[in-house]
Amino acid sequence: MFRNCLIALLLWPCCLMAQQQLQQTVSFRAVNWPVDSVLSKITAQSGLSFSYAGRPFRGDSLVSLTVQRKPIRQVLDQLFQGRIRYSVVDGHIILNAAEGARERFYTISGYVRDKYNGNMIVNASIYERSDLMSAFTNTDGYFHLRLKDKGKQPSIQITVSKEFYIDTMLYVMPGFDREISIAISPAMPVKLREFTVSDKVDKTWLGSRLLSENLRRQTRNIGKFFAEKPVQSSLVPSLGSHGKMAGQVVNKFSLNLVGGYSAGLDGLEIAGGFNINKGNAQYAQVAGIFNLVGGSVRGVQVAGIFNRNMEFVEGAQIGGISNIADGWLMGAQISGIFNRAMDSVKGIQIAGLHNNIVGDVTGAQISGLMNHSGGHLNGIQVSGLINRVRGNSEGAQITGLINYTKEMKGLQIAGLINHAAGKIDLKHPVKDTADRAPGGIAPGIQISGLFNQHHGSGHGLQITGGWNHARDTMRGLQLSFFGNSVGYNRGVQFGLVNIADSSDGVAFGLVTIVKKKGYYRLETFSSDLMPANLQFKSGRRGFYSILSGGARNGMHYLGLGFGGEWKLKGRLSMNTDVSQLNFFDNGWKSLAQAWRASPSLRVRLGNWVTVYGGPAFTFMDDNKLIVDKPWKGYPGFSSAEGRAGWLGWQAGLSFF
Repeated sequence: MFRNCLIALLLWPCCLMAQQQLQQTVSFRAVNWPVDSVLSKITAQSGLSFSYAGRPFRGDSLVSLTVQRKPIRQVLDQLFQGRIRYSVVDGHIILNAAEGARERFYTISGYVRDKYNGNMIVNASIYERSDLMSAFTNTDGYFHLRLKDKGKQPSIQITVSKEFYIDTMLYVMPGFDREISIAISPAMPVKLREFTVSDKVDKTWLGSRLLSENLRRQTRNIGKFFAEKPVQSSLVPSLGSHGKMAGQVVNKFSLNLVGGYSAGLDGLEIAGGFNINKGNAQYAQVAGIFNLVGGSVRGVQVAGIFNRNMEFVEGAQIGGISNIADGWLMGAQISGIFNRAMDSVKGIQIAGLHNNIVGDVTGAQISGLMNHSGGHLNGIQVSGLINRVRGNSEGAQITGLINYTKEMKGLQIAGLINHAAGKIDLKHPVKDTADRAPGGIAPGIQISGLFNQHHGSGHGLQITGGWNHARDTMRGLQLSFFGNSVGYNRGVQFGLVNIADSSDGVAFGLVTIVKKKGYYRLETFSSDLMPANLQFKSGRRGFYSILSGGARNGMHYLGLGFGGEWKLKGRLSMNTDVSQLNFFDNGWKSLAQAWRASPSLRVRLGNWVTVYGGPAFTFMDDNKLIVDKPWKGYPGFSSAEGRAGWLGWQAGLSFF
């Protein structure tokens, strides 16, 4: 113990002298001086010389220092940043490389100004490309950029970027703190179109609230520089492994605890909350809340709430509530509530409530409530309430309430209404309705519970429990419980009431109305069945409907039928009618049915009255009615037990 104390007392004066020598002050200003010149300047002012073995530092490295009455120790600390250890022996400062030196950093600081007017530039970005270290200038145009010392590097590249200015790059020697002044030039107006800044994500409602001002400013300043890194991790967008440069990096793998922000994705990205990419995303994004991509998506997006893509999607979007693609979609959108694509879709949309496509659909839309396409449909729409196609449809629309389209080639099935604003399945448009041939038309089908409508020409099938309407030509079948209407009937109509502006087809029902050259006759006549009968004929001369009735001695009948009239010569013409007759007693109890064919010769007496008469052949399914009733005994025959047929007559007057 005593021996150690004695040695310390003997060495104390030497240590004290060395410390005093290192406390000497020096003053100088070095601008891009070699390190050897700086050491020579210290020697000249202090009288201390420097000794070192080997090359612990590069003597030709350029440094810039401003020293005003600072101790030599402090100057050496600033010059070597802890990489060199030194001691003083007999007026010599001995320099040796420090062993096990910690990771060191150095600082590049200075001012950024406008090259032409000298004004200091505020909020300019200064960054180093390899380590993605960055800083902004403050209100005085001053910046402070901290960089990692990587040892023997000939130089590092520093880039200065500012919105509306030309990117400026300079090279500096690494490893030493220094202060520099940088002048940058405004970009010429004609060169603004060359900028590739993409801040669509930053300007969204979510981007403006979840991204810090520094991250959004970086995007505005740096539009041409993007780096690729294998891995990113972050807590929130502003606290991550890439710092303020996160928006300039395309990652292979990104893991974000709450949320992450990057230039793009070329691999896998997972977030507990959200992922925000201002560029393109490829392969897979998975987020607990949402994915927001400012570019295109190739691959799959899966989010608990929604996915938003600001360009096209080639793959799949799967969201708990909604999916939105601002461009076209080739693939699938599947959500619990809502899907939207702002351009065309080739693929499938499945939503709990609503699918909306601004452009064309090639594929399928399936929703619980409504499907909408702003363009054409080539595929199928299935919804609980409404399908709407603003353009033409080729395929099928199936809904519980209403289908709407322009021209239709395919199938419409609705619980309430089908509506086609244009033609139904006219493949090759022609100039004149009369020239439309069946070979130019493909069948289309509308089936609804209440109403079918199309505004153009077509060939196909309309079936409804309520009313069918075709505004133009219909070459096909209209079948309804209540009625049918058409502009030009060139097919078949079945309904209680059939209406056509003009007709070359046939109509079966209680009343048929043809507005142009229609045929209407009210007739009273007597026959072998009933002495007093009344019937109404409506339709067209070549094919009309018959509604008839008669009564005698506690029995009456109602009949439906059809027929046609052909002119012979002058006032002569001929009719052929076929009817089904239903017999009832006074209590409307059904007694029997009969089928009756009655050709007749007609003679027009004037403009409003025609007399007619001729034979009639009747077939009845109950011959007991013949035996029990007054017309028994007419010439007839029995073809089977309980059935009979005979030849009778009828004659009467026709009005109108």
